[in-house]
Amino acid sequence: MPNDYVSLKQLSDDLGMDRSHARRYVLRHGIQPHKCRTPDSQNQLTLAVTIQEAEAIKTKRREEGFLDAGKPVAKEVGVFYIIRLVPELDPRRIKLGYADDLASRLSQHRTAAPTAVVVKSWACKRAWEGTVMDCLTSAGCRLILNEVFECESVDDLLARGDGLFGLLGNPALRTPLSEVSPHSR
Repeated sequence: MPNDYVSLKQLSDDLGMDRSHARRYVLRHGIQPHKCRTPDSQNQLTLAVTIQEAEAIKTKRREEGFLDAGKPVAKEVGVFYIIRLVPELDPRRIKLGYADDLASRLSQHRTAAPTAVVVKSWACKRAWEGTVMDCLTSAGCRLILNEVFECESVDDLLARGDGLFGLLGNPALRTPLSEVSPHSR
């Protein structure tokens, strides 16, 4: 039975991540580790996953680009978000930015601003972030620091965002290649 399991310590070593991050990653993907004794735990109880679960986790990490190239592959499409950092203090103070995973990004912001809330988000290419931020904050906004702004009217900012993203279209769509393009061969 111990040989049917892989300890989280061994799995984290295989994935190149620390043990606590590996545990959170496993839980986030719906896998509940088991307490058992494994050969690498010197017969002590440890958290472990089945061999099949370990292989599924490794496959998922590989698909995300973490195991093959030595560094993560950045997603090309995510969301551009507007977050009110401290809505009860100043609803005009907002944070703008790009995120691959909005829930995770909001959670990160809540470590410093526990009452932060998402005002709105739009599907966005990573490459658009700077241009979108410049466009949306070009009127009625003042930079505080690090993508945090004070805006006279957040509603006007949202309207500019709706208009801009309406023009930009679906960021996941790619322009088709022309028959004469050297890339189409």
